[in-house]
Amino acid sequence: MKKFICRSALILVGMSLASVLWAQEDDAQPDAPFKTGPYLAPMASGIYSQTKRLDYGYGGILAAGYRLDTYAFEISGIYSNITSSDHDVREVGGSLNALWFPFSSSPNTFLIAEFGGVEVKHYPQANADELASIVTYAAGVGQLFEFNVGNYEFGLRAELLYRYGERDTDEKPSSDPDIAKSFKDVLVNVGLQLPLSAKPPVVAPVPGPVAVVPVAAPADSDGDGVPDDRDQCPGTPRGTVVNDVGCPLPPPCEPPKPGQRMDLSGCGVGDSIVLRGVNFEFDKATLTVNAKTLLDGVADALLAAPGIRFEVGGHTDSKGSDSYNQTLSESRASSVMQYLESRGVTADRMTSQGYGETQPVADNETDEGRELNRRVELKVTGAASSNAPAPADITAPVPPTGE
Repeated sequence: MKKFICRSALILVGMSLASVLWAQEDDAQPDAPFKTGPYLAPMASGIYSQTKRLDYGYGGILAAGYRLDTYAFEISGIYSNITSSDHDVREVGGSLNALWFPFSSSPNTFLIAEFGGVEVKHYPQANADELASIVTYAAGVGQLFEFNVGNYEFGLRAELLYRYGERDTDEKPSSDPDIAKSFKDVLVNVGLQLPLSAKPPVVAPVPGPVAVVPVAAPADSDGDGVPDDRDQCPGTPRGTVVNDVGCPLPPPCEPPKPGQRMDLSGCGVGDSIVLRGVNFEFDKATLTVNAKTLLDGVADALLAAPGIRFEVGGHTDSKGSDSYNQTLSESRASSVMQYLESRGVTADRMTSQGYGETQPVADNETDEGRELNRRVELKVTGAASSNAPAPADITAPVPPTGE
């Protein structure tokens, strides 16, 4: 018996190694439907029974299954004929099987688990014609080998299984107390795995387009990405961002970096600039000294961009009544506009508007949120040209200090 099992295991290992080499040579072949789809698997069985009073036997299996690449599920019918001391024992039944293909290096090697049942007739006992019902469990390892006939791909299938069955003790005749309570079999199954569909025929590749000799790119002397014949600003320094005619784009509508002057030439209609640091004395519309310093820079930038018209908007947090906050925001917006006018910005370019607490940008339940909501904004309402950049903040030298 040991020789039988060892030889079967060695044969299966050798077949698995051969399958690895075969798969490496056949990697270019498509897997479907051999690895995805329904199939039938007729197999013959060689049986060595370790059940009391039983010996060797043979049988057949017909399985119908569906494979999903690394998994397969089957239902199978089972027939076996096992020799005993005085006459043959027949087993007829079926099982539900699950197959798992876990090895990427050997994609057709699988592990198998079965659950089923058989009926045993003519077991050598006091009443030789009585049937014994057995619930069976089996597990093992198997291997598939792929073959092709034209567009049809099929496989040779080999399995080594150990099957265990527990007999219903209520069926044991009292006249024969030595009858086996469990059935134990070693099975070697060999057969075919036959997909129920063929691979699609190989379609000849469509010829590619005729190669076209590329036309030489037009000259771009300053390397800004705009050809010389369209470049209206030749000689642009390397790395300068330009528009579609090669001229430098205006700076974005954003706060100046430390040490830089404020520049509004890139601002367009709809841009809003938050004047962080433009603060007021508590509960008043009187500008702080720090706010006036910041507004001096804003005024210079506005004077350098005479085509811009804008609205000064005042906003408060939610402390206080709605009417109080509305009045305070209007007074503060007006105070900022008056200061900019005193710095030379003409009144016909400006309007003022108070929004009170109606347009918060942060949570009024926190000190930080209320501080962000207390703000003055410049909103561009008219410009000679609009670049439509994103809204920006202008950070003051000193942080805000309350209402």
